[in-house]
Amino acid sequence: MMCRACNSPITEFFSLGQMPLVNSFLKKEEILGEEKFNLSVGFCSNCCLVQLMETVAPEKLFRDYIYFSSTSKFFLEHCRAIADELAARLKLNSDSLVVEIASNDGAQLSAFKDLNIKILGIDPAANIAKVANNKGIPTLPEFFNYELAQKLKAEGTQADLIFGANVLAHVPGITDFAQGVKTILKPGGTAVFEFPYLLGLLEKKFDTIYHEHVFYYSLLALRNLWQSVGLEVYDVEQTPMQGGSLKIFVAYPDAFAVSGNVDKLIDQELQAGFDKLTTYQAMSDKVQSLKNELIDLLAKLKSEGLSIAAYSAPAKGNILLNFFGINNNYLDFIVDKSGAKQGLYTPGTHLLVEPISKIDEAKPDYLLILCWNIADEIVNMPELAEYKKRGGKFIIPVPAIKII
Repeated sequence: MMCRACNSPITEFFSLGQMPLVNSFLKKEEILGEEKFNLSVGFCSNCCLVQLMETVAPEKLFRDYIYFSSTSKFFLEHCRAIADELAARLKLNSDSLVVEIASNDGAQLSAFKDLNIKILGIDPAANIAKVANNKGIPTLPEFFNYELAQKLKAEGTQADLIFGANVLAHVPGITDFAQGVKTILKPGGTAVFEFPYLLGLLEKKFDTIYHEHVFYYSLLALRNLWQSVGLEVYDVEQTPMQGGSLKIFVAYPDAFAVSGNVDKLIDQELQAGFDKLTTYQAMSDKVQSLKNELIDLLAKLKSEGLSIAAYSAPAKGNILLNFFGINNNYLDFIVDKSGAKQGLYTPGTHLLVEPISKIDEAKPDYLLILCWNIADEIVNMPELAEYKKRGGKFIIPVPAIKII
């Protein structure tokens, strides 16, 4: 297997085996025909890029998507904060244009629109793009690439800000994508991308690995990538999103002074061995240890006659359930706030997704929080006040098991 960015050989260091598409929920009659695909990760020693060994066609993953970003209150607050911060920092106004790549249902663009800034969304999921357009968020139902960027530029589209949250990891043709960003970015503009940080893999946050995530980025790898198309990373921030993310600022060389944050984080990565294969090869034992610990806990609780439900069925949660082998032998049921998932079955484990009201009806003793990255929000939800009042407890499984 050759690196998708620099065409050098990559070496596998961790495998989840055959996995279902974790955002593809099933009707009962679809369970028997469910497809599974290899899910293994490798490292390129030349450009330091961590990536999947095999990919699934993007059309299969993203054309009909079930994740709506507006579902999480925490995420909507994050979107407003991002819009306020970037509008002030980049001096955006009513003459500015923000282009968001993988704009989903328009949650982030809505925040920019509220600031009277011009917006354009690009998202390949036709069902979600339709929802965004119906909300007054102009959205193209397309995959973003160099060809589309050339077309947009010919039509006069030049962005003061290109924004992408959790998209940079999803694009197999990443060099083509980066060239597209350069094509529609104004000479003085900035591209900002936020995505799960590679550090998480080394902290046992293995459940960020799924077929949609082709890449797992260090700043080392990203600096190499953007330099290859004639752009540079001029600033970087670490954020708490998705259990630990990076936010990078990319522009034409010399458009902005390069922040000391860039060299500082690069130095930290080199000290931590992000440029060495052996660093990643140590991951497997850590994840196996976490698996054994969680399975032992759930088995013990069940043997004591206690009931356990799972809260939420995000992609990361479905990876955990499948890789750890957690099914209806351990869980009494699973709930999710999203109406789009309710009444369907979880990928691989085939648990029927129930509405949150099921918690008050069934009164489980424990809730396994699969969206552990927003555990604080879940624990303090008004809908779970009665559950807590009854003495219900929460299990947070990643990166270390915690019961509250």
